[in-house]
Amino acid sequence: MRVKIDEVPLESRRRAARHLEAVRSTKMVAGAGAAQLGDEACPLYRPDVKEIAYWEFEVVGVKASARNGVNKNGDRASAAKSDRGFVIVATGSHDVPVPHWSLELEPPSRSLERQSKEGTPARVVKLDSLAYACEDEKGTYLAHIGQFPPMPSGLPRALPKDQQPSSLESHPASPSKTDKRVAKQGVKQTGARTARPKLVAWPSWNQAKKQYASAYRLHLAALRARAEQAWAIEALVAKLGEGIHEGETVVVPLLRPGKAEVTGDGVASVSLRRLDRVPPAVALVGGSAAEQKEQEFQLQLSYDDGTTETLPFFVVPKGTPSNRRRVLPHPVPVLPLRPQ
Repeated sequence: MRVKIDEVPLESRRRAARHLEAVRSTKMVAGAGAAQLGDEACPLYRPDVKEIAYWEFEVVGVKASARNGVNKNGDRASAAKSDRGFVIVATGSHDVPVPHWSLELEPPSRSLERQSKEGTPARVVKLDSLAYACEDEKGTYLAHIGQFPPMPSGLPRALPKDQQPSSLESHPASPSKTDKRVAKQGVKQTGARTARPKLVAWPSWNQAKKQYASAYRLHLAALRARAEQAWAIEALVAKLGEGIHEGETVVVPLLRPGKAEVTGDGVASVSLRRLDRVPPAVALVGGSAAEQKEQEFQLQLSYDDGTTETLPFFVVPKGTPSNRRRVLPHPVPVLPLRPQ
């Protein structure tokens, strides 16, 4: 079910490592100074996506408590201590780039393995934000964690483009003698009527997989629309590079041991420093630009296994307008004069 992390595309590995680095020094996590991606990753699928939909990366080097699952009898499964967290990244625009991560819970695939008493999981399926299921090699359902999405019925095929007006009137069916007791109300509704969808349990695992795309078409379309902006930013970073303001330090994690060097026209505007830590990383420090314009450069990473990465960056000179509060210039607020 799992593969060596070297078999995962570099793009997905870089996205997971970048996310882990972003949360490493924040207050959201504790004791994550030595956190790094593990040696294995698990492919995750979704019924409406033909290929691998997500990659689940294990995060080692942190103390984590296992997810409390529910077994087939409805009993709360015993919690097992685990030193693994996880980061899940999407492989495309069907979801946001990093839809789920935790350094306190064990990976969903590990939790599913513990709950699968009648078979060996061969495939993990992501059903919802926090819902996962697993099946064996024959496609037989074994277990799930999270709330299994119900089967909806009565939903419209498409959302209306124009809002249809409607009204609801309430009036007393008979006169009231006093204000202490409200008379029985009569209700009259005119105009468009909203359908009332029904939610029931799926008859079978195979039917849930087969009708997943059609049953949740509106929800999946809304999720894709919400993810578009995040993927647009990812595309811009991959094409134009990540900006480093003059005097700012950016830590770039290495995916494995290797060498790093900077190339390009802006090499004189940045300094490279190797960090003595696990996992391996380098620090890029933006220096003063010879000209008051952005200085582009590339970080060339060469790993011991022969793979390489080229990450584009650019240095933003001091004084360049920015939407970041700590970077000048920003207009100084003028306080109103106090009356004498």
